[in-house]
Amino acid sequence: MKTRATEQFITTADGTRLGVLLDLKTYERLREAEEELADIRAYDTARPKVLAELESGRFSTLVEYRAKRSRAGK
Repeated sequence: MKTRATEQFITTADGTRLGVLLDLKTYERLREAEEELADIRAYDTARPKVLAELESGRFSTLVEYRAKRSRAGK
């Protein structure tokens, strides 16, 4: 495993690595990547269902949806 000289590990007395200290920039970049991956997975999960609904004609346009919502609010 390749490590950078700036990496700092938290270790036990016998040298077993328990964790790593990250600079804030790296941490934020990892969090953003994690959120992006979650979005991609959600898209991949929803896509087959949406395509099936489109192919079967089970969908509403935005205009239809807004009209239905405005009627329900009265």
